[in-house]
Amino acid sequence: MRYIRQRMTDSSRTGIELTSLKVEIEAVFNKRNLDEDCDTIASLLEPYRKTIRESLSQGNYADAVTFLLEVLESLTYHFVEDEHYDCFDDMYSPDYVCQDMMKAIIDAIKNGKFPDAELLRLKEGLEKLKHTEAYEGYGTPFALGVWEKFSY
Repeated sequence: MRYIRQRMTDSSRTGIELTSLKVEIEAVFNKRNLDEDCDTIASLLEPYRKTIRESLSQGNYADAVTFLLEVLESLTYHFVEDEHYDCFDDMYSPDYVCQDMMKAIIDAIKNGKFPDAELLRLKEGLEKLKHTEAYEGYGTPFALGVWEKFSY
Protein backbone atom coordinates (compact mmCIF):
# COMPACT_ATOMS: atom_id res chain seq x y z
CA MET A 1 0.00 0.00 0.00
CA ARG A 2 2.84 2.41 0.82
CA TYR A 3 4.35 1.80 -2.62
CA ILE A 4 1.04 2.68 -4.31
CA ARG A 5 0.70 5.88 -2.28
CA GLN A 6 4.26 6.88 -3.20
CA ARG A 7 3.59 6.25 -6.90
CA MET A 8 0.44 8.38 -6.69
CA THR A 9 2.43 11.17 -5.06
CA ASP A 10 5.14 11.00 -7.71
CA SER A 11 2.84 10.64 -10.69
CA SER A 12 2.56 13.58 -13.05
CA ARG A 13 -0.53 15.71 -13.45
CA THR A 14 -3.32 14.60 -15.69
CA GLY A 15 -5.52 16.88 -17.69
CA ILE A 16 -2.65 18.87 -19.19
CA GLU A 17 -0.68 18.43 -22.36
CA LEU A 18 2.62 16.93 -21.27
CA THR A 19 5.08 18.43 -23.71
CA SER A 20 8.74 17.86 -22.97
CA LEU A 21 8.90 21.41 -21.58
CA LYS A 22 5.92 20.80 -19.30
CA VAL A 23 7.37 17.53 -18.02
CA GLU A 24 10.60 19.36 -17.24
CA ILE A 25 8.82 22.19 -15.41
CA GLU A 26 6.55 19.81 -13.52
CA ALA A 27 9.65 18.01 -12.22
CA VAL A 28 10.78 21.29 -10.64
CA PHE A 29 7.57 21.37 -8.60
CA ASN A 30 7.94 17.80 -7.30
CA LYS A 31 6.86 17.59 -3.66
CA ARG A 32 10.34 16.35 -2.78
CA ASN A 33 11.62 19.84 -3.60
CA LEU A 34 9.51 21.51 -0.93
CA ASP A 35 11.54 23.16 1.78
CA GLU A 36 11.57 26.39 3.79
CA ASP A 37 10.47 29.29 1.56
CA CYS A 38 10.50 26.79 -1.36
CA ASP A 39 14.11 27.80 -2.02
CA THR A 40 14.93 24.56 -3.86
CA ILE A 41 12.11 25.16 -6.32
CA ALA A 42 13.28 28.75 -6.78
CA SER A 43 16.82 27.63 -7.54
CA LEU A 44 15.50 25.05 -10.02
CA LEU A 45 13.53 27.83 -11.76
CA GLU A 46 16.68 29.94 -12.28
CA PRO A 47 17.57 28.34 -15.64
CA TYR A 48 14.11 29.31 -16.94
CA ARG A 49 14.69 32.92 -15.93
CA LYS A 50 17.96 32.83 -17.85
CA THR A 51 16.29 31.17 -20.84
CA ILE A 52 13.59 33.83 -20.95
CA ARG A 53 16.16 36.63 -20.88
CA GLU A 54 18.23 34.94 -23.61
CA SER A 55 15.14 34.30 -25.74
CA LEU A 56 14.13 37.94 -25.49
CA SER A 57 17.61 39.18 -26.36
CA GLN A 58 17.62 36.93 -29.44
CA GLY A 59 14.15 38.05 -30.52
CA ASN A 60 12.54 34.70 -29.72
CA TYR A 61 9.49 36.28 -28.12
CA ALA A 62 7.27 33.23 -28.65
CA ASP A 63 9.69 31.06 -26.67
CA ALA A 64 9.89 33.61 -23.87
CA VAL A 65 6.10 33.80 -23.59
CA THR A 66 5.80 30.01 -23.68
CA PHE A 67 8.37 29.55 -20.90
CA LEU A 68 6.78 32.22 -18.71
CA LEU A 69 3.23 30.93 -19.10
CA GLU A 70 4.23 27.31 -18.54
CA VAL A 71 6.18 28.16 -15.38
CA LEU A 72 3.41 30.37 -14.00
CA GLU A 73 0.75 27.77 -14.76
CA SER A 74 2.67 25.07 -12.91
CA LEU A 75 3.45 27.37 -10.01
CA THR A 76 -0.23 28.33 -9.74
CA TYR A 77 -1.36 24.72 -9.74
CA HIS A 78 1.21 23.42 -7.27
CA PHE A 79 0.92 26.37 -4.89
CA VAL A 80 -2.56 25.16 -3.97
CA GLU A 81 -2.36 21.44 -4.76
CA ASP A 82 0.88 20.87 -2.82
CA GLU A 83 0.11 23.51 -0.19
CA HIS A 84 3.16 25.67 -0.81
CA TYR A 85 1.53 28.31 1.40
CA ASP A 86 2.53 26.17 4.40
CA CYS A 87 6.22 26.36 3.46
CA PHE A 88 6.91 30.06 4.00
CA ASP A 89 6.12 32.98 6.29
CA ASP A 90 7.22 36.14 4.52
CA MET A 91 8.86 35.01 1.33
CA TYR A 92 7.76 32.60 -1.39
CA SER A 93 11.03 32.34 -3.27
CA PRO A 94 9.73 30.84 -6.55
CA ASP A 95 7.51 33.84 -7.10
CA TYR A 96 10.45 36.22 -6.80
CA VAL A 97 12.10 34.37 -9.67
CA CYS A 98 8.84 34.59 -11.63
CA GLN A 99 8.57 38.31 -10.93
CA ASP A 100 11.99 38.77 -12.51
CA MET A 101 10.82 36.77 -15.52
CA MET A 102 7.77 39.00 -15.80
CA LYS A 103 9.86 42.16 -15.52
CA ALA A 104 12.09 40.96 -18.37
CA ILE A 105 9.02 40.43 -20.55
CA ILE A 106 7.64 43.85 -19.62
CA ASP A 107 10.97 45.50 -20.45
CA ALA A 108 10.90 43.84 -23.87
CA ILE A 109 7.35 45.11 -24.44
CA LYS A 110 8.37 48.62 -23.43
CA ASN A 111 11.17 48.49 -26.02
CA GLY A 112 8.47 48.25 -28.68
CA LYS A 113 9.71 45.17 -30.52
CA PHE A 114 7.32 42.67 -28.98
CA PRO A 115 5.06 41.12 -31.67
CA ASP A 116 1.35 41.80 -31.29
CA ALA A 117 0.47 38.12 -31.64
CA GLU A 118 2.74 37.17 -28.74
CA LEU A 119 1.46 40.05 -26.65
CA LEU A 120 -2.09 38.81 -27.19
CA ARG A 121 -1.09 35.23 -26.28
CA LEU A 122 0.61 36.54 -23.14
CA LYS A 123 -2.43 38.60 -22.12
CA GLU A 124 -4.79 35.68 -22.67
CA GLY A 125 -2.59 33.29 -20.69
CA LEU A 126 -2.21 35.70 -17.80
CA GLU A 127 -5.95 36.41 -17.78
CA LYS A 128 -6.63 32.68 -17.29
CA LEU A 129 -4.23 32.62 -14.34
CA LYS A 130 -6.08 35.49 -12.67
CA HIS A 131 -9.11 33.21 -12.28
CA THR A 132 -7.33 30.42 -10.42
CA GLU A 133 -7.75 29.54 -6.77
CA ALA A 134 -4.10 30.40 -6.17
CA TYR A 135 -4.49 33.94 -7.42
CA GLU A 136 -8.00 34.67 -6.18
CA GLY A 137 -7.39 33.11 -2.76
CA TYR A 138 -3.72 33.77 -2.12
CA GLY A 139 -2.57 36.39 -4.64
CA THR A 140 -0.14 33.94 -6.21
CA PRO A 141 1.59 34.25 -8.57
CA PHE A 142 2.58 37.70 -7.35
CA ALA A 143 4.05 38.25 -10.80
CA LEU A 144 0.50 38.87 -12.02
CA GLY A 145 0.45 41.96 -9.83
CA VAL A 146 3.55 43.21 -11.62
CA TRP A 147 1.75 42.65 -14.93
CA GLU A 148 -1.42 44.41 -13.74
CA LYS A 149 0.56 47.48 -12.66
CA PHE A 150 2.17 47.60 -16.08
CA SER A 151 -0.90 46.93 -18.19
CA TYR A 152 -3.09 49.65 -16.66
